[in-house]
Amino acid sequence: MTIDRIAKGGNGVGRVDGLACFVPRTAPGDVVQVAYVAQARHGRGRVLQVVTPSAHRVEARCVHYERDRCGGCQLQHLDDETQRAARRHMVQDALLRIGKRTIALPELVTGESWGYRGRLTLMLLPRGRGWTGGLHPYDDAARVFSLDSCAIANPVLVQSWLDMRERLHGMPTDRFLRVSFRLLTADPGQETVAVVVQGGVSWQGGVEWADALLRGSSRVRAVWWIPRGGAPVGLAGDVTHGEAGVDIGEPVAGAGAAGAAPFDEVAEAGRYEPDAREALAFAQVNPAVATALRDYVVDAVRSFSPTRVIDAYSGSGQLTERLARGGTNVVSIEADVSGADATRRRLEEAGLGHRVQVITALVESALAAALPADVVILNPPRMGVDVGVMRQLDHAASQGVRGVVYVSCDPATLARDLARVPGWRIDAVRCFDMFPQTAHVETVCVLRPEIPA
Repeated sequence: MTIDRIAKGGNGVGRVDGLACFVPRTAPGDVVQVAYVAQARHGRGRVLQVVTPSAHRVEARCVHYERDRCGGCQLQHLDDETQRAARRHMVQDALLRIGKRTIALPELVTGESWGYRGRLTLMLLPRGRGWTGGLHPYDDAARVFSLDSCAIANPVLVQSWLDMRERLHGMPTDRFLRVSFRLLTADPGQETVAVVVQGGVSWQGGVEWADALLRGSSRVRAVWWIPRGGAPVGLAGDVTHGEAGVDIGEPVAGAGAAGAAPFDEVAEAGRYEPDAREALAFAQVNPAVATALRDYVVDAVRSFSPTRVIDAYSGSGQLTERLARGGTNVVSIEADVSGADATRRRLEEAGLGHRVQVITALVESALAAALPADVVILNPPRMGVDVGVMRQLDHAASQGVRGVVYVSCDPATLARDLARVPGWRIDAVRCFDMFPQTAHVETVCVLRPEIPA
């Protein structure tokens, strides 16, 4: 079969026996021999042989991409231009197919293609008396291969992992652990790192282990531990919450967590999907492109000359603070208690509490009381916006809302949500290449009320 295009998720798409067939690690223009399984509306295949390679195919830079089938990247086998075109088309196609909205091919803001990630998260699985740490093959979320390098991560993060890999004895006991390396400072040659270990319910000797890591790794400046179902614990180094510039993140769910959903170990271990909040969080995954995205959102909001803005799904409040500093009154809505508390601390330290109302609640339950406003910002997780929120927004123009700025990390859920607000037209769409070498794309969509003919 011949591969025609790249679909959402990064799989190549061609046609076989009348079906669209999705095949990982293929390029537009490839002629490939595949084995496939026919499903109701499509087929899913795997490459047996590349018969004729596409002109857009390149050799992957990372040794793990082919050798270990690393699931962290999906598109290293494509040249940069083809990757970027694919991400733009993913957004355009989703808005047309799902949202029934026709747009021109959107602009894509780009940055560095390699070494850009300011955060590296690995999975540790028990092996004998020790641990194996790394990432998952894209086709086997239950397995972990040992990571030696990562071409999209800042090299200092990888070196910090290699330093830690020599010291894995003495870690907490659990079915698996997650460890995250996050840049505290990113000045070239002066980078420093925070290490966050997630998992386990007790850790005897944790402070001693963390102290040893700081002594053995020249760039690590802070070590945190998040026990399963518990709150972050600073073990060593600069662990004053917030001052180190590190977003500690969400606890690992588990049976011991109050109100936790049933725990799916494979699903938890195999998570690669970026959350939209990473685009606006204090600790950036891709600092340069994230800054451009933040600036675009702020400019879009200010284009409406608002006096009152609702920042829905506001996370830890960085965008709320920036708007308040500019003289705008903001209602910040965040269901996560730790995120709302971080917003309050941020505003208190900045002396901006008088300009902001922080609401700890689900957006769907708090939006009606928060209106009226001039602009509503939506920055939801990957699942998108609750249908009740979109229903309220569809009629919000009558309550004075003049604009909606939607930050999305999934074109499909963005398109679905836009289909639910026929009373709003798309004023602008811009994409941000936050995750080069992957199939992920961030999108900012600006909406205005439809003007009656």
